[in-house]
Amino acid sequence: MAKEKIIHTSARLTGFLLLGASVLHSTIGAADVLNAIKVGDIRQPAVPTVLAVWIFSSIMLFLSGLWVLFIAGDLRKLLRKAWWQGILVGLGYAAGAIGAMAIAGVHAHLVAFALIGLLLLIPLVIWAGSFGSSHIKSTVYPQRPSVP
Repeated sequence: MAKEKIIHTSARLTGFLLLGASVLHSTIGAADVLNAIKVGDIRQPAVPTVLAVWIFSSIMLFLSGLWVLFIAGDLRKLLRKAWWQGILVGLGYAAGAIGAMAIAGVHAHLVAFALIGLLLLIPLVIWAGSFGSSHIKSTVYPQRPSVP
């Protein structure tokens, strides 16, 4: 399988997994938060902040999944600007989840987010050299024929 296809497939899979996670986050996760509020695990002064963070994080999770789907085509073309975006999203999810596990302990959803980040990140790191300026130059700015 060509590296372009592997990179594209991993980006699309990452995007769809993030979209799926956003659905779970905004439904099952919201139910857990509302239950924690109901039973008093979250004290009343913090309730508006927790709800606002939950809504915002659900929206951002959905948008980041959608963004990865948008850049998947450019990653297949080995465009450097898409590589940087993929690296940042992959690092954000992998490092963010690992950092959260260091603070809050290991939880299944954090492990899942770390793996989703790595799914995008690993192929981009393995074939980072393929996204070099020489590829962009030959693709975007074709060389003029030399004049004798």
